[in-house]
Amino acid sequence: MSLAKYNKKRNFNYTNEPQGLKKKEDKQRFVIQHHFARKEHYDFRLEYLGVLISFAVPKGLPKKTNEKRLAVHVEDHPIDYINFEGIIPSGNYGAGSVSVFDKGTYEPVYSIKAGLKKGHLKFYLYGTKYNGLYSLIKTDEPNWLIMKHKSEKNTCKHNPFSTCKIKLAKLTSTIPSKGYAFEIKYDGYRILAFCESQIKLKTRNNLDYSNKFPGIVESLKSFSKTMILDGELVSFDNNGRSDFSLLTDNIKNGKDNFTYVVFDILALDGKDLRNRTLLERKKILEEVFKGTPKNVILSSYVIDKGKESFKLAEKLNLEGIIAKKVDSEYNGERDEDWLKIKCFKRQEFVIGGYLFSERNKDLSAILVGYYKGDKLIYIGKVGTGFKENIRIELAKIFKTKKRKTSPFIECDVKNAVFLKPVLVAEIQFSEITKNNLLRHPSFIGLRQDKDPKSVKLEYERN
Repeated sequence: MSLAKYNKKRNFNYTNEPQGLKKKEDKQRFVIQHHFARKEHYDFRLEYLGVLISFAVPKGLPKKTNEKRLAVHVEDHPIDYINFEGIIPSGNYGAGSVSVFDKGTYEPVYSIKAGLKKGHLKFYLYGTKYNGLYSLIKTDEPNWLIMKHKSEKNTCKHNPFSTCKIKLAKLTSTIPSKGYAFEIKYDGYRILAFCESQIKLKTRNNLDYSNKFPGIVESLKSFSKTMILDGELVSFDNNGRSDFSLLTDNIKNGKDNFTYVVFDILALDGKDLRNRTLLERKKILEEVFKGTPKNVILSSYVIDKGKESFKLAEKLNLEGIIAKKVDSEYNGERDEDWLKIKCFKRQEFVIGGYLFSERNKDLSAILVGYYKGDKLIYIGKVGTGFKENIRIELAKIFKTKKRKTSPFIECDVKNAVFLKPVLVAEIQFSEITKNNLLRHPSFIGLRQDKDPKSVKLEYERN
């Protein structure tokens, strides 16, 4: 997959076509563009490995079963071309008007990689104008034939993707008014559930947690669905609040007191749903979740009632709320489509060292920081929130992580034992001072599901 030919053929000083940059995303989308160039034709493009595999189809895709049409294999196009519409100026390659004729997602019957090598691609299209089973058959490069088949019964037992970049919420103190759905912010592990013949529970940094939660795995099997779910795996306390410390204690002690709170669905029956709107995905979830087991529940939401939701969260002493644009797609980014509004300040920090004292010989405080670029910035020591068993457990872990020098850019704490910056802690605090130090910090728990390099400062200092 290469965009070298695409870039070579275009002068981006004169054409407003997107420049050729490969992307890691692969949502298995397709687009058909109507192209009035020297000769009117249609361009058919399949998203694969960071580019759009492209074919020029003079007469457009066939709509009748067994009908064949010529498809000329052309250079790969950048993924951003999937939304391109406009005029390519005269004198430029492909000069003429381009408009989107149809787009949607596709489901390969077998591997695209193997199909390209063999010269035979077979796939289902799920678009507005084109739906059904199609194949592309190479006759001699660059000439292929595109053909529509009688649709086979789609008993897809595989999800359209096996990894996914999780969509994250951006921190804000302003509650949006209209066009948002509001949910409780749960306090646990963010988990994607890949449900096929086997169930895999994956964290946001792609760790497999399936063995930690066998009860959840068994309950998801009862759905008998091929699907990908997004949600938070939590433990509820006696007051019905999700409690991260309780969650980690339950995991350590082998207790099966876990609930998977699901708030999104990314794929169902082999179809990629990430380009559907939030409300469309919510409606699909509601259909899937009729008669579900008690330890797998659906997150409830309200529309355009942010202030009321936040007041209730404060009253119930919850962590906060999440606001999501009702028409947002699941793009795997941290942007203003999803917002988090917290009732109190709390975030992850990287542990870079610790202290001990006569009173607490195992551990009296931890030294924490955050990354700014590739530099670890010290933000303070945390000496409260540790149960005695947690102190002993952390001290054992720290013994295997020691280093001679400080991992922080600047840290003048005396008698500190420095650690490799590989552990992440959840910390609650009241504010960040002008000197860039945490005020009243308290340890909540270790975050084994998060990559230390991803830890950035979320709050502004006072």
